[in-house]
Amino acid sequence: MLRRVALVTGGARRVGAALVRSFAERSYDVVLHHGHSPEAAAELAASLERAHQVRIVVVQEDLADPTAPARVVQAAVSAFDRLDVVVSSASVMEWQAFETVTPDNWARAEAVNLRAPFFLMQAAARAMQDEGVIIQIADHLASETGFPRLMPHQVTKAALTQLVRVVADHLAPRIRVNAVAPGLVLAPDDLTAEAAARFLRDVPLGRSGTPDDVVQAVHYLVDSAYVTGTVLQVDGGRHLRR
Repeated sequence: MLRRVALVTGGARRVGAALVRSFAERSYDVVLHHGHSPEAAAELAASLERAHQVRIVVVQEDLADPTAPARVVQAAVSAFDRLDVVVSSASVMEWQAFETVTPDNWARAEAVNLRAPFFLMQAAARAMQDEGVIIQIADHLASETGFPRLMPHQVTKAALTQLVRVVADHLAPRIRVNAVAPGLVLAPDDLTAEAAARFLRDVPLGRSGTPDDVVQAVHYLVDSAYVTGTVLQVDGGRHLRR
C-alpha cells in the first residue's frame, strides 16, 4: 500500500519542522521544502528517515521567485507520483517602523506570504486526486489592528485568510482548503522578554502556546472531512480581545 504524501513549505525550522516531524510520525512520506536552511533540512530529513522508515525528499526553493511554487509541487509528484496534503508554512515577517518600509520589503512579504501560497495551491490542485487537503499557516495578527511595525506581514496574512475562503469554495468538493492562525507559539528570535510579557497579558489563557498546538490543529483539519474554508485560531483566545 502506498503511503500518503505531505508537502510542507518552510519545513526546516521552527513550526514547519514540527509539522514535518508530525507527518513522518504518522507514516507519511514528506516533501520538506526550505528556502535557506540546507543543513537543518538535511539533518531533519535524515533523522526522520532513520526513526520512522519513511522517505523525506528535501527541496530548496526561494518562494519569492514566482516560478518556485510550481517546481516544489513538481518535485513532490516526481518523487512520489502523488500528493495528498499540502501545508504552506513558509513566511516572511520583518519588524520595521512604518516610515522605513521599502517597496522591496513590501514586495517580498507579498510574494512569500500571499503570491506563493496561491500558486502553490494552484499547482497542487492540478496534482492532487480527490480528497486532497491544503492548509495555510496564517497568523492571528491578521484579525487585529495596531501592529504598525509588522505592517507588510499583517496585511499579507490578512489577505491570505480571505484567499483560503475563496479557493476553498472554488476547489470544493474535490479538495478541502483551510488555515490555522497561530498566536505566540514560538517567540521570534528578536522578541524581547518584555515585549512577550506585554503580548501575553492579552491572552485569555494566560500563556504562550507550543508548536504542538499548531500540529494538533493541522491534523484536525487533515482528518476532518466535513471542514473547509475555515480559519482555525490557535492563539489562546487572544482574538477575543481585539
